[in-house]
Amino acid sequence: MKKIIVLLFATATVASCFSQSKKPIIEGDEGARLDSLLTPYLLQLRDLTNNQAGLAVGVTKGEKIMYARTFGYANIKDSTEADFNTVFHIASVSKPFTAAAVVKLVEQGKLNLDDFIVKHIPEFEMKDARFKQITIKQILTHTSGIPSNISASDWEKPVYGDKALEKNLADIKPLMLDFEPGTEFNYSNSAFDILGIIVSRSSSLPFAEYVKTYILTPSGMTNSFYSKPQGTLPANWAVPYSYGIETQIWSPFPYSENYFPSSGLHTTLLDMCNWGMLYANNGRHKDNVVIKPDYFSLLSAPNLDTPWGDKIGLSWFVQAYLDRPIIMHQGNDTGFESIMYVYPKDSISVIIMANRDFSRTGRIINAVSEFLFEQKAKDYSVSAKYPFTMAYNEHGIAYASELWEQLKKDSTDIYQVNDEDILTTGAVLENGKNWAAAREILEYYITLDNNSTYAWRLLGNAYLNLGNKAQAKSCYEKTLLINPDYEKGKKALEDLEKMKN
Repeated sequence: MKKIIVLLFATATVASCFSQSKKPIIEGDEGARLDSLLTPYLLQLRDLTNNQAGLAVGVTKGEKIMYARTFGYANIKDSTEADFNTVFHIASVSKPFTAAAVVKLVEQGKLNLDDFIVKHIPEFEMKDARFKQITIKQILTHTSGIPSNISASDWEKPVYGDKALEKNLADIKPLMLDFEPGTEFNYSNSAFDILGIIVSRSSSLPFAEYVKTYILTPSGMTNSFYSKPQGTLPANWAVPYSYGIETQIWSPFPYSENYFPSSGLHTTLLDMCNWGMLYANNGRHKDNVVIKPDYFSLLSAPNLDTPWGDKIGLSWFVQAYLDRPIIMHQGNDTGFESIMYVYPKDSISVIIMANRDFSRTGRIINAVSEFLFEQKAKDYSVSAKYPFTMAYNEHGIAYASELWEQLKKDSTDIYQVNDEDILTTGAVLENGKNWAAAREILEYYITLDNNSTYAWRLLGNAYLNLGNKAQAKSCYEKTLLINPDYEKGKKALEDLEKMKN
């Protein structure tokens, strides 16, 4: 088995490239030691996961960048390497910036954390009468009870313009609360987006302008942006990728202006290093006090327990790694991953950004920490979909499926075998309109799980786009045999019927 896998990787042409347009930053003996351990580790992990897309890694200590490197491509098609000027979408790592803006307004005397939302947004309303009890602090600590009403499909119909944030009020108006405000924890993007309206009304500035003026620019983050031109991607912005049978573009780009507060910031590695140094220096960037220490400390002060046993600050999660206190946040939107750790007692921050799903940013940031604090890097495994897809590309579905079954029996391998990864592969191929490959891989998946409505619907889409309407109809009908209430299956059949007419 291992010989087969080694052969598969020997035939691959994976290019994990250093950016040539910007030299890495390696500072002092600590930086050199980290580079000697971390860089080969990253190259090996990227090869194992067949990853040519971009990766940016930054480590700061005190007021200096200890280590900063970029790998791979911001745009694979154009051979544009990721570098220090590459702008990454950071998804939910945007939330601490919104939290910082709120705290700055508290410092300016324009808000109080215990203010009710209705004080600043009188028209704020929900179906559940308890909405009047929701406070700013409850939203910042994910204890408001507002459901998270965002889905990946929302990126397909982006909202633009000065009134974009107002849409969030309409979206949550018909909803019930998940629980009484302040009594439980439930991570909510939808709640966080309401904060953008509060920031705007309290400051008399558009949300993005306030954050730029009072948070980003004073922190040295001059290459960070909320807004993107409609219908185009600036040349230095990273393209979103996922992984089907290879790294492929993911569509649509995760952008909608009503989601700026929860997940809308786009930034560079050096800007995020400045952000990390701000936390290492308790709200100060060089000689500039961005937020006064007594207020800045509110951001990371633990408030309530999370369901997994850690604490929540104001957007930040208060945890520990290697028995050292950290504050952290991560972000994932299809096509992008980001994660940040701050070690307050060590004045160290670690930033990881990637423009491909399945980039293992969580493992990478932990490896950085292990090397920093002179620990042995922990063992890891990678998904068996990588040898599976390489086998498929080289030899076809019969060989790949045989390999998959063999991998299931090999308990000593580095590969983790989960049948759901085959479904994910088919879904990514369906998104990329690679209909022939999607059909073959989804057909294999339903031999592993014949009762997945999602798999049958995606297979129906593949058949439909390959011109086989009868087979598509059969797949859609199968979804309703499995679950008569499956709305997406009903919709697919309705749309198919309209096509006939």
